[in-house]
Amino acid sequence: MEYLLYISAVIGALSLLLIAIFLIMAVTSAKRTMKEVTETVERMETKLNAVTSKSDQVMEQTNRIAEDIENKIHQLDGITHSAQNIGKSSEHITQSFESISREIKTPKTKHRDLMKKATALTELASFVFFKFKSEKDNQGASSKHEVKRLPYSGQELE
Repeated sequence: MEYLLYISAVIGALSLLLIAIFLIMAVTSAKRTMKEVTETVERMETKLNAVTSKSDQVMEQTNRIAEDIENKIHQLDGITHSAQNIGKSSEHITQSFESISREIKTPKTKHRDLMKKATALTELASFVFFKFKSEKDNQGASSKHEVKRLPYSGQELE
């Protein structure tokens, strides 16, 4: 029975040795895995720092663009205000032209009489001018020419 005791002690020692070997293998594997995880984290940190730097640059540029857009919008406000004023001025000019057109189309009685007299005077002046011109031309030529007259429709102004 003593042999059994020795055999059990040897089996126990071998078991402890196997446990120790497997434990060393597990710790070595864990150490290797931890080293790989550490390297991966370091690479990720490096890449993350680069991405953070780029995103900071993009954010700064975005802020500059936003500020520039805001300045340009303020400038456009002035242009928009000027365009509105031009539109109002254009409407006012259009109304003035329409008013003048109505006054010319239907003049007041005193203006109507004046326009009739001016028309008659202009026709008389042109008749006299063409008459003298015709006589002057007749002095140089032996044949008579007809007196030229401005066309007159004969319509009375209202």
